[in-house]
Amino acid sequence: MAQTQYISDILSQPAALREALNHYPADPIATLAKRINQGDFKRIVLTGMGSSYNGAYPAWLKMLSLSIPTIHVNSAELLHYGQDLIDSQTLLWINSQSGFSVEIVKLLESLQDRRPAFQLSMCNNPESPLAKSADLNVTLFAGHEASVSTKTYINMLALLLLTATQLTGGDWHKAQQTMLDTCTVMENYLSDLQDKVHTLDTMLGQIDQMLLLGRGPSMSAVWNGSLIMKEASKATYEGMNVADFRHGPMELACAKLTILMFEGAAETAKINHDLAMDVFKYGGKVIWFSKQPDPILPTFLLPTVEESVTPLVEILPIQLLTLVLADREGIEAGKFRHIGKVTTQE
Repeated sequence: MAQTQYISDILSQPAALREALNHYPADPIATLAKRINQGDFKRIVLTGMGSSYNGAYPAWLKMLSLSIPTIHVNSAELLHYGQDLIDSQTLLWINSQSGFSVEIVKLLESLQDRRPAFQLSMCNNPESPLAKSADLNVTLFAGHEASVSTKTYINMLALLLLTATQLTGGDWHKAQQTMLDTCTVMENYLSDLQDKVHTLDTMLGQIDQMLLLGRGPSMSAVWNGSLIMKEASKATYEGMNVADFRHGPMELACAKLTILMFEGAAETAKINHDLAMDVFKYGGKVIWFSKQPDPILPTFLLPTVEESVTPLVEILPIQLLTLVLADREGIEAGKFRHIGKVTTQE
């Protein structure tokens, strides 16, 4: 397998994540946490587009423990339909890898005369309109990225989750160290990338219909996995919540259907497994993504990490999957045909 820039970006994710974690601005985040605790804000609005939106989901779930509401909303919807959420008592948390995406720029322009109480942002480019407009910008330190979001996605997800841990009163020191330890685990996992790609290719076999399923914190990998399959492999396979699949799309289950299922957090792992077994019972093919092999279901193993950081590693097999799917189509994975790295048109 040729070492393309996309593959290089995948392999360099652990080093990029380590860099981001070592630059985490804990002191200004602590000041912001104090303001939340003393009631300075009426609501928190968490927003982004694409992988910046997807990567925020585990952080949003954590932020739900606060006494004030946190709204997780797509920036395009916020721009056109949700601006009443933003006022002088709003903590507006805007995230964008580039800081130049069209919806982000237009949202910032619309707020020039009515600033929120505080704007927190996460961005890879500290010279971007987003970073410069923020009261606090957390730089991603992901470096250059050729096309499909890899390093920027991992770093965004990690910094969002670490910040949410600190804002909700969690042990951010422990969370940061756990993430740093995970960088080494990821490096080891990716060290035999080509062998893992071959294993996944063999496990998949022939594909007709395919869905990527998960729930809870795994939804970041489900949604972003579906996104990068389209971007990197030009493959139109969808990602869905396990519960949503049970509510109707279960009718798809037959020999034509392949589901890729994340075991996910312990709280809902059994529910996920029960659905996977139902699909298997109805003749569908199931590939189970877990840290432990399943006695019945074909299992593609994830790196062994603490549950709190599992979202950081769940995207890895889907990145490998994009290489499999692109190779089957005879195209170079991660090479854009119609778009650029930054979306500048609505």
